[in-house]
Amino acid sequence: MRLFMLIPALFVFSVPAAAQSWQEYSYPDHAFSISFPSAPRIETADVQVAGGRKVEARVYSVRRDDAEFTVTVAEIGEPAVEEKAVIDHAIETLSRGGEVKVNIPHRINRVYGRQLSVLEKDGGRVSAALFDYNGRLYQIEGRSRPNATDATADTIRFVQSLIFTGGGSNRSADELRAAGRGACDGSAGPGGAGAAGAATPEVARRLENRCRRERAFAALRSSINAGDLSGAREAWSSLGDFQRFGNPNGPFAQAVSQIGQALQNGDMTAAQQTLASMRVRGGGRQQP
Repeated sequence: MRLFMLIPALFVFSVPAAAQSWQEYSYPDHAFSISFPSAPRIETADVQVAGGRKVEARVYSVRRDDAEFTVTVAEIGEPAVEEKAVIDHAIETLSRGGEVKVNIPHRINRVYGRQLSVLEKDGGRVSAALFDYNGRLYQIEGRSRPNATDATADTIRFVQSLIFTGGGSNRSADELRAAGRGACDGSAGPGGAGAAGAATPEVARRLENRCRRERAFAALRSSINAGDLSGAREAWSSLGDFQRFGNPNGPFAQAVSQIGQALQNGDMTAAQQTLASMRVRGGGRQQP
């Protein structure tokens, strides 16, 4: 089984017309909602998880000529398996025969996992997110076919649309407090996960968008530093869904725009130079 994640922006590489037909689907039994381009097919399957066990999974999927969109929810059950082993095995399976371009921490509300970008051997792209939560492995994957550049924005949109419902977490209260130096680390301080949980829906939504924006920028930075042009284009494109800068004409927004133009022109050197200049201006840490 395969899965994955990424971002549209100041300059848009392409936005499929079909994007307007997307709709959110909720699945309370598995405590999540997500947007699909059409009603998904729902099946059961046996999938292998860490430890070599085969377990039952529910698979929600939509397949098009240019892309696939899949959520797999595998019932890990007993015996319990360490979260790292669960996620590492899923990453290994997902990236088999391909190359992991982005592998960074990820969080949806108070559920923590990993976000990936994989370049497959045939040139296809996989955007994915992985979570070990409530005794289940959640594997969310958007895969674009080789040369299906118009599908990239849709695979990004799909993975980014995931929401866990019910307010649960796969971290203890102490872990949430210890994790936290800011809204995206899960802290219980101002702007942290504790605050988001107690905030109004509108405030919580703004905090979550801020966190997703920061994660999208982290994926962009990682791809540029790795010299991965396609991955950087995907990450930059996805950043546009969440970039709501305080000053759209400020130095950060302008630098992001310059990076987008460089990537659009295929000039990775210029993108790397602009990124480096942001580090210098920002004292070592870029902040979207």
